[in-house]
Amino acid sequence: MYTFISILPWVIGSVGVGLGIGFYLGMSRYADRDKDRVDAERESTFRVLADLLSATEQLTSDVNERNVEIKEVGQDLIGLDVDGELQVIQHRLMKQVGSVLESNMRLKDDLTVTQSQVEQQAEIIDEVRREARTDALSGVGNRKSMDERLEALLANCRRSDAPFALLLADVDHFKWVNDTHGHAAGDVLIAHIGEFLKKCVRTKDFVARYGGDEFALILSDADPETAIHAAERLRANVCQHTFDLGRGAEQVAVAFSIGVVCSRRDASAADMLALADDALYQAKDNGRNTACCYWNGKLMPVTRALNRSQGNTPKPQATAESEPSDADAAQSSATEATSDFQTAESTAPAPVGEDQDSSILPAAQEVS
Repeated sequence: MYTFISILPWVIGSVGVGLGIGFYLGMSRYADRDKDRVDAERESTFRVLADLLSATEQLTSDVNERNVEIKEVGQDLIGLDVDGELQVIQHRLMKQVGSVLESNMRLKDDLTVTQSQVEQQAEIIDEVRREARTDALSGVGNRKSMDERLEALLANCRRSDAPFALLLADVDHFKWVNDTHGHAAGDVLIAHIGEFLKKCVRTKDFVARYGGDEFALILSDADPETAIHAAERLRANVCQHTFDLGRGAEQVAVAFSIGVVCSRRDASAADMLALADDALYQAKDNGRNTACCYWNGKLMPVTRALNRSQGNTPKPQATAESEPSDADAAQSSATEATSDFQTAESTAPAPVGEDQDSSILPAAQEVS
């Protein structure tokens, strides 16, 4: 009887685990529709499930230990040489030990099932969390996840001066793809571009769909020179690709207009997005298939910033009329793209950090 009483707390504990799971799953099912609140409740439920899983594993271990102890008691009872009334008591005790062992085995089975259910719920919640931060069409991060990453990197920049860069890349003439090949083909192209961009960055960088045919790349540990090299390589690399629209052998080539801005300690996320957007629109105004950036506080084509970063600033002209304008430089950037790209490749910094098999923008790979 004493042995049975000692097992009773573990039985009560297993019931408590089951009630706890039902309570928190019920809370999750009827959670508020508000997205931020739902995310917070998912995080809380995930932690609770992790705690319940740990408690279930501990309880299973304790039950196993108790079973070993009870079996040892049973062996001792069998080994007793008794007769008469003591033999009757021995048989009754042996029957009680067997009953307790059987109950414990059922409890162990219940705990095993409960542990499996908790693990499944944790996996479901983890999958939901990933889906809530992923753009379903392109397979990259969505606007919410981009905002979170940008705020986190800005906080790190203010704390430790860790630089990073934001690139906004817009697909040139994307409307033509929709008008010519249909919106389904446009969706296929967006999905391919998402895959292409994920291959263009290191594991610690971040890609998101900013909206429509516009994508954001956040490059960690990237100073201004690294950022403009990356932007020009990205612009040149995408021009070397064709993308299958899923309509037989039909393929299209695309180009990017890119806006580049680098982090500052005094900048907010809204500031960086506004500046990157300004640079992107300047790139489009300059004829598309080009990248613009803020270099030493001035908005200019990346090709010009690359020349200045390498000390190739043109000599002053005799008259203002002969000074080439930003628009003239942008117009000639398409013809200079090959030489600029080769210069960028030869002078680009080595991969940053521990990523040995990837660079900020690796060599072009065919995307189908």
